[in-house]
Amino acid sequence: MMKLSDLVKKIKYLEIKHGADFEIREVTNNSQKVGENYIFVAVKGSIFDGHKYIDEAIEKGAKAVIHTEEVEYRDGITYLKVEDPRETLAEISNLITDFPSEKLNVIGVTGTNGKTTTSKLIAYLIEKIFGPCANIGTDGANVGGEIIETSNTTPDITEINKVLEKCLEKGINYVTLEASSHGLVQKRLSGLRFKVGIFNNLSTEHLDYHKTMDEYFKAKMILFENSEITIANIDDPWGEKAVKLYENTLTFGKSERANIRATDVTKTSEGISFKVDGVDFFIRTIADFELNNYLAAISTLKILGASLTELSEVITDFPGVGSRFEYIENDKDLNIIVDFAHTPRAFEEIFKTLPEDKKKIAVFGIQGDRNAEFRNLIGKTVSDYGIYAIVTTDDPKFDTYENISKDIVAGMAENYGAYTLIKDRKDAIEAALRMAKPGDYVLFMGKGEENFIKLHGNEKTPWNEKATIREILGKI
Repeated sequence: MMKLSDLVKKIKYLEIKHGADFEIREVTNNSQKVGENYIFVAVKGSIFDGHKYIDEAIEKGAKAVIHTEEVEYRDGITYLKVEDPRETLAEISNLITDFPSEKLNVIGVTGTNGKTTTSKLIAYLIEKIFGPCANIGTDGANVGGEIIETSNTTPDITEINKVLEKCLEKGINYVTLEASSHGLVQKRLSGLRFKVGIFNNLSTEHLDYHKTMDEYFKAKMILFENSEITIANIDDPWGEKAVKLYENTLTFGKSERANIRATDVTKTSEGISFKVDGVDFFIRTIADFELNNYLAAISTLKILGASLTELSEVITDFPGVGSRFEYIENDKDLNIIVDFAHTPRAFEEIFKTLPEDKKKIAVFGIQGDRNAEFRNLIGKTVSDYGIYAIVTTDDPKFDTYENISKDIVAGMAENYGAYTLIKDRKDAIEAALRMAKPGDYVLFMGKGEENFIKLHGNEKTPWNEKATIREILGKI
């Protein structure tokens, strides 16, 4: 444990008001998680202002407060005014845990699409070839089979450091981590040392937050700035830009310029076969877009010391990731696919993969925090590929289903896209399954493995997409 008096010698602050010294137990920016001898960091965010919860944090046992606004001092409490509370939170967390990332091989994966599959695939391959590997991402953290719930795709720095400490306790030397643009910009990864940073792709998303594609790209590049080795998809124009900025970057793709290049790519109903430097690979997916995820993983393992032959022997048995182009078995002779896709690019990549001669029905909505342009683009993409759309609810949050669906339909109008509006997601699923004929493709997109739906603000209502699909299949 570290004393507060020792900590303040090592961190940046603008002003300090000293209180009693104490042994620091933990640091957090969530007043609900505060306990005895905690440091509470008041972060002023877009929705919540942590300064309003300082008194609550002190009542629960916080002995020091990090702040940016003027506050009312209380006896015995240390107050540190800082310029950037998120940076300070990371600084403190890294110091009191003694920088666990520096004792591990941490592999970060960023990009608009494919973070989950790529990070889990790399973890799988590392386990097969080198030994245990933890994974932190959309579905929480998996540390040697122990599942730890986390707050976001890229959790808070304090959550990450706890997971990394657990890895050290268990003798796990490798960790894969999904690095989201929000997580990078909000400094949830600040101070972490990455052995490898991977950039897969960039397409329209989160522009309500980042405003421009250049700002979005700059956010992704924070990972590269903090990585010892960088790997990028040379087939993606933004990947090409990353390579120009970071000259020693290892590249992958189908392009002749790729260091790890897929050649002789052949797709059958069983999967995709290809070669890398003359070594044969076979992957059990018909989704063309998955090839880049696999090439990213092959590049990573090769740079860590695995041979292509070793990789080709184990990669075929990767079981895949739930709700990433996942088939749902059924006795109706329907091709039912659940996918977490929620961006125009992800929709397009899935649609390109499907047989042209089959009827396709897609059930989807869009989250409330996406702008009208994004919603239009999703609608246009669906109609471009001749998909019958059932537009339903997907986390409206602070917006309304009616407003969101109006924007989607506006995007479909250009190509006279066919659609039905069904607000209740369960009703929409049933309508799609009743409408489908044997051989048709029915796509359920956007929710994936999420166990909630945000119908009112950020309040989570329980939801299970696959269980709902199976329940309806059972009754029809």
